[in-house]
Amino acid sequence: MRFRGAHSQKRYLELCCLTALAALSVVITQPASSAAATTSVSSGNESGAEMQNLSTHILDTALGKPAREVPVTLYRQGPNQTWTKISTGITDEAGRFRNFFDIGQQKLQTGVYKMHFDIEPYFRGRNVESLYPFIEVVFAVSDASQHYHIPLILSPFGYSTYRGS
Repeated sequence: MRFRGAHSQKRYLELCCLTALAALSVVITQPASSAAATTSVSSGNESGAEMQNLSTHILDTALGKPAREVPVTLYRQGPNQTWTKISTGITDEAGRFRNFFDIGQQKLQTGVYKMHFDIEPYFRGRNVESLYPFIEVVFAVSDASQHYHIPLILSPFGYSTYRGS
């Protein structure tokens, strides 16, 4: 990789280190995975008994805080490589979104899915320049009985993701 001047190389290395440290801190601080395949979440009603098997979490490494109020859209790949929209939501105060499926709606099934993170408004609202207007994370579900957590480690000029727990 070529850099223009020592400052560019130094900034690139700083961003790489910040991203790696953020990812490591997330892995270390996450609770151990339970034997249950799904996670109970509140779906707007106080009973909160709706079970979800998909969640996401966005961490802004430039701020060292969760990314709040980021629109997230879930799609499922169908025949002929077409994408069907499943749901849309917005990350909460903790940068999390869990309610991809309504009560009675079929949950995550075996197949290929895509999470579309609309991050341009998030950065624009903070007067921060960003390289990416949106980020799409495509992932395969091979066992729908398991919980799939798709975190996004975010900065204005880079991102990382992994399968969380």
